[in-house]
Amino acid sequence: MKKQSAWSILENNPFIEGLFEWMDSAQGQRSDEVRELVWQSLKNVDVDASHRKLIWDDGKRLSIAESVQRIHQNYAQFPLDLIETHLIGWLEMGFAPESYSQAQLDDLDRLIEEWIDDHNGQRRWGDSR
Repeated sequence: MKKQSAWSILENNPFIEGLFEWMDSAQGQRSDEVRELVWQSLKNVDVDASHRKLIWDDGKRLSIAESVQRIHQNYAQFPLDLIETHLIGWLEMGFAPESYSQAQLDDLDRLIEEWIDDHNGQRRWGDSR
């Protein structure tokens, strides 16, 4: 079997082409701007995944929804759902304490995944817990 190079996988790939098209669109650029602002807002935030709270630098312990509202107060021009998407993305990919062992990171990933699944389920069903 012929081995494909990374470039050949990217060439003529409708998914990749669509992604690059979207990234260059106004919507994609806006999403990237919101991601930057959200991740910057979360720079000093810690996570208590077992209690499902984001711990802000002022000591407030907020849920995902409350944290989205807090960020939205500073960036009201951006839609709540886009802020939420990027906050969840940060939880999934951006928050990883350097001092954690691999076992701790695995446990953190599991807790965050369960937290996000429950958050999405509550949001879908209109539960305000």
